[in-house]
Amino acid sequence: MHFEGPMSALIGSMLSANGGLGYLGIHAIQFGAQPLLSKAFIDPATPTSSLVLGAEIAKTIGCLAMLYQDGMLREVLRGWTLRSALLMAGVPSLTYLMQNWCIQVAYQNVDGVVFNILNQSKMPFTALFTFLIMGRQQSRIQCLALLAVSIAGILIASSAENGTGGINNGHSNLGLGVGCVLIASALSGLGSGLTEWILQGQRRNSYLFSSEMAIFGSITILCGLIFNPSSPDGKAFREEGLFARWTWFTLVPVLTQGLGGIVVGLITKVAGGVKKGFAVICGLIFTCMWKCLVFGEPLSLQVCLAVPLVAGSIYMHATYPPVKKRVE
Repeated sequence: MHFEGPMSALIGSMLSANGGLGYLGIHAIQFGAQPLLSKAFIDPATPTSSLVLGAEIAKTIGCLAMLYQDGMLREVLRGWTLRSALLMAGVPSLTYLMQNWCIQVAYQNVDGVVFNILNQSKMPFTALFTFLIMGRQQSRIQCLALLAVSIAGILIASSAENGTGGINNGHSNLGLGVGCVLIASALSGLGSGLTEWILQGQRRNSYLFSSEMAIFGSITILCGLIFNPSSPDGKAFREEGLFARWTWFTLVPVLTQGLGGIVVGLITKVAGGVKKGFAVICGLIFTCMWKCLVFGEPLSLQVCLAVPLVAGSIYMHATYPPVKKRVE
């Protein structure tokens, strides 16, 4: 990866050292802390559209900055056309926009540990849509991992809906939050399948593609606020301004969510998918530790059963891909 300037080169080499250990640590902390930061620093009355818009803007700036640092900004913009951008990024941008909206709602309505466990249900959805779109099959061990993570999700979802095991913890609308997590996971799987087809089949730069989706998503949000003034966010936009309920602390979870996807891309490039799975496991453990040590909330029996089940599923799915057949 190319960095300009001695300080940028030093930071880049430090984060990439030892198989991208620095990026893995950042991703683990961001993944584990994101639901907790959103719950702590975002006013529940803040318009969801403003949070999604802020994350999309942060992602756009971050992707363009990475293209500049890689020395590829002029190259990708030289052959760029609006028609090709709409054809490639139009539909995926809508899936990711709806996914981000559901995630923001879920942050405010479910416990952080519950969110991170249920969020792993995107694995079965991703496997389904990559098979339907790309024809990619799963190994037997991967199928077992998908079954295990589905069982963990059902265990947590049913416990949360019934309010058992201390999972509720006073959160406002648990059913809405659980539903939003599951919808976001399904949209994540669909978006992953479409994105893989575009990036591999159409040879589009990943940073350019991410920035295009973020820009189209931002435009969609603004159009919805302008042309649907009767919606709750539209009323808040007209009466108070879209960012009226923001504070300086609101920027923390918005920026971490917007830039988190860029770190995931760097991990896949530098460290690979297996190590990324380990980072997710560490982030899940970090969320549990944060809940116990900082908030003083004990983990329920369902969570204690689901966390190792999800961790084992992530490890098996990342470590045992299908064996490629030899061509004589």
